[in-house]
Amino acid sequence: MVVKLKDGRWEVVFFIAEHNHALVDKPSLTKYLRSHQGIPPKEKLFLKNLHNCNLTTGVCTFQ
Repeated sequence: MVVKLKDGRWEVVFFIAEHNHALVDKPSLTKYLRSHQGIPPKEKLFLKNLHNCNLTTGVCTFQ
């Protein structure tokens, strides 16, 4: 797929349907995708430190 920015909007200018694949049925299964595997060592250490301090990795919203 090739996209280009035209008049402030993205437009698909070339697409090959045969190269496409089905999407994951359930969002909970995305962890098994190759693109979602492998956490960099520094990030893994940071996550372990958060876990050891009983802190979550979720997004916080301040009011």
